[in-house]
Amino acid sequence: MALSYSLDLLIAEPLTPAATRVELRNLIFSVASMIEKVRTEIFNLRSQAVPSLEKSLRALLLELRAPIELRISQDECGLSNLVETEILAISRELLRNSVKHSGASVIEISLEKGENGSTYTYKDNGRGFDHLTPTGYGFRGIQERCSSIESELTVASNENGTIYLISIP
Repeated sequence: MALSYSLDLLIAEPLTPAATRVELRNLIFSVASMIEKVRTEIFNLRSQAVPSLEKSLRALLLELRAPIELRISQDECGLSNLVETEILAISRELLRNSVKHSGASVIEISLEKGENGSTYTYKDNGRGFDHLTPTGYGFRGIQERCSSIESELTVASNENGTIYLISIP
């Protein structure tokens, strides 16, 4: 709020050039948009009910304006709210990464129940990356989330896409 107020003061200043006023107005709209996104993310973190994986990811694709085909198949796995929340957060981060970096046109996600737990698979048909040296806060966050639910993360990537496999006990 203080930032927007300060920018409004600069716009109102008589000596501020017209072109600068236009840029400052654009900056105010960007700040307002970022604040709204942060509020939404905070609300989602605090929400007791875990939103549907498919509904959340489709909404994110719309928000990112990404023309990606999303295929989701889910077994009823009886996961705890904590595990569901972490899988949702991981899925959202992976989807953002695919949109931003991979150039994928198709993303397939599956959550399957097995004898010794569940398996989450995220696969895109993008250009892949050097999975032996992944970097970035997003990937580290995914690793930390997997650890927090005592799950094992495996990544395979090549020029035909990337597969993330999470074994959930």
